[in-house]
Amino acid sequence: MTEKKQLTISEDEFYGRFNPLPNLLREDAPFGGFMFETFGPELEFVEEHLNCDTCRRGVWTVIEAEGNFYFLSGFHFVNRFGYLLTEELVEVDTEIEVKIDTEIDDEPSGPFNELGYEATSDED
Repeated sequence: MTEKKQLTISEDEFYGRFNPLPNLLREDAPFGGFMFETFGPELEFVEEHLNCDTCRRGVWTVIEAEGNFYFLSGFHFVNRFGYLLTEELVEVDTEIEVKIDTEIDDEPSGPFNELGYEATSDED
């Protein structure tokens, strides 16, 4: 069995290199309109990409761990928050991690936070 190459890249490099595909199933999709949910028709759409060895290399999992978000190449279940699909594919035998510049507890700007969810305030 071949050992997988592990890479860590920046969020800017991810967007510039892999070209995420917009989620056309939902107008208000998080992560700039790119994230697919972990249930229903959006998950089914992502799972269709797992049936093709080449297509599955364009599937990424958005995970939350220790207050941070990450994109991990591949389809994962643990700590999953959603999925992304990309035009450019990950090389065979390569795993990529992208640390997102947003923390879960970041202050939102405007009525929506950086993930596209309506901001809430604890000051009531």
